[in-house]
Amino acid sequence: MPSTNLIKRDWEKDHVYLVQVPRAGLIPSPSPYCLKVETFLRVADIPYTNVNNEFRKSSARGQVPFIELNGRQHADSSLIIDTLIENFHKSDLENLVPADKAVARAFYTLLEHHLVWIVLYSRGQDFQWMATEGGYGRLLTGLKGFAFKNVIMGQMAKKLRAKCQSQGISTFTKEEILEEAKKDVDALSIQLAEKQYLFGDSIKTIDTVAFAHLAELYYTPQFSPDIKHHLETRCANLVSYIQRIRKTYWPDWEETTETMNMNTVWKKV
Repeated sequence: MPSTNLIKRDWEKDHVYLVQVPRAGLIPSPSPYCLKVETFLRVADIPYTNVNNEFRKSSARGQVPFIELNGRQHADSSLIIDTLIENFHKSDLENLVPADKAVARAFYTLLEHHLVWIVLYSRGQDFQWMATEGGYGRLLTGLKGFAFKNVIMGQMAKKLRAKCQSQGISTFTKEEILEEAKKDVDALSIQLAEKQYLFGDSIKTIDTVAFAHLAELYYTPQFSPDIKHHLETRCANLVSYIQRIRKTYWPDWEETTETMNMNTVWKKV
């Protein structure tokens, strides 16, 4: 039975409604999980519409993003992608030999459970950019803008610091965290080598995961400028990889970040 707790009540069959955070100025989404799901939808050529969560709507799991599909809610970015692959018959995006599947799983863990903490740690140190034009500064003005900049940003940074403390990354020195970041991107760079994508000339699900996390690392402020410098000087193939996926699947990147329109037309008919 369809859910009775839907945001989009007049849904269309086999059309995905992606509920995610608003657009930002530096990157279409400051959430790697939102960016991952939306990039996957584009790669898989699945029809979808973005729904602004207005900073307050979340799934029954308490997560963002989530999707509504055929009257049902699905949450957790990785489970969402599994659902999309099954429902829209996109198993070709998972088509790897067993050994490569094992390596892809290892890189998935590196990205989702290790490298992501570099970004979260950075934002826990300084999240004020989110209140500027690079973040949500153009969306939140007046009293809301003042509260966002002077109260909410501090609260969010404090929560992120607490999460980083619980996870353990905060026990490292900044120099040690920087070295961990370099090791992660070096591993990805070695795997990519001269290929178009991580496992050859055709894009796979793992590439949408890698793109989302690397884009957050590259396009948004980190605790050390040495991270971006390392990418550009020692992992230039990864920078080209990010730019290649952006050009192919996010041709509306600049329009999206300039207008903050949730539903720009990315695929020209």
